Amino acid sequence: MTRERAASRRTAAEHSGPRRARYHREVPVAIGVFVGVLLSLQVFLLTVGLDALLADDDGLAWVTAALSVLVAGGAAGFYRYLR
Repeated sequence: MTRERAASRRTAAEHSGPRRARYHREVPVAIGVFVGVLLSLQVFLLTVGLDALLADDDGLAWVTAALSVLVAGGAAGFYRYLR
């Protein structure tokens, strides 16, 4: 390997900085999974609520609407907590 290639590899490694600790790499993944679960639950509640509304089951429609608002509030609170 020539000296220029070795120098370019060294400077590329220096610019990338040290690797992040495993903890710092896993936290964004865990947050992404949690947000994905909340989004899936929100879509499920919307589907059940619309189905109940079309089936004239007002009680179930109101319960799913309340749970959906609760999940949305929890997601907003979680977002504010992370900020």
